[in-house]
Amino acid sequence: MGLAVVGVFATLGLPFEDGSLMAKGHWLDPLARRLLQATGHLPRHQVAVTAAGQDGHGEAVELELLSLKLHQNPWLPLPDGTSVQRAARLGVQLDVNCAPASQWRRLPGMRWQWIHQLLELQRQGTHIGDVSEMEQRLGISPTLLKLWQPVLVFHSRGYPPCLPPLVDVNGADGRQLSGLPGLDVDRVALLLRERQRGGRFCSLADLQNRLQLPDPVMAALAGRLHCGRGPVSPHLPGRGFKRDSSAPLFSAET
Repeated sequence: MGLAVVGVFATLGLPFEDGSLMAKGHWLDPLARRLLQATGHLPRHQVAVTAAGQDGHGEAVELELLSLKLHQNPWLPLPDGTSVQRAARLGVQLDVNCAPASQWRRLPGMRWQWIHQLLELQRQGTHIGDVSEMEQRLGISPTLLKLWQPVLVFHSRGYPPCLPPLVDVNGADGRQLSGLPGLDVDRVALLLRERQRGGRFCSLADLQNRLQLPDPVMAALAGRLHCGRGPVSPHLPGRGFKRDSSAPLFSAET
């Protein structure tokens, strides 16, 4: 990043690629805008503003700032309804039928349980047609859905999207679990101990409760885990096993 662009970032108070913050300015003068457009850090098209006067100028500035931040971080969280509406005006879309977990985590008020359900529906190839169907299938409140609606689209059909393979929390070893987001060495060790002490996890809610995992960690794990039966230890057939009476008990081989 050139020194001139660094100076612009310092003026705007925006994060550099290493996440550090600079000074607090909050406006883009024409020279700064042209410089950022020339270096590809800001779209070349002018952001359309419907409001007039000083309020319209302020909104244009906020849109340009958000555009710049999204250029640096396409997965930037949208903390409230205003940021969702601005993102929609900048062309941000979230396809309900193929969006990854990282996109769902951006929305205000999103719960990890909903992310997990949405990704499960994607794996099954289930197509959600509109907001009312989202409400019906997931139980999301109409208030939240109205907040998200500006960026939601329902385009994808056909084959399920390519999602990472599910890891069986009841059968995975330490190496497999360590490769999952949010599970550091200490949490993996705790999971293995708890699994040995208390038995299999019956659900992801059970996993969260027994390990006391915070919601952000569960959101990172959503769509990556399932609670299978784990490895089955060797055992003799139970009573339900029936031997073929016509087969000999012992081999005739000599």
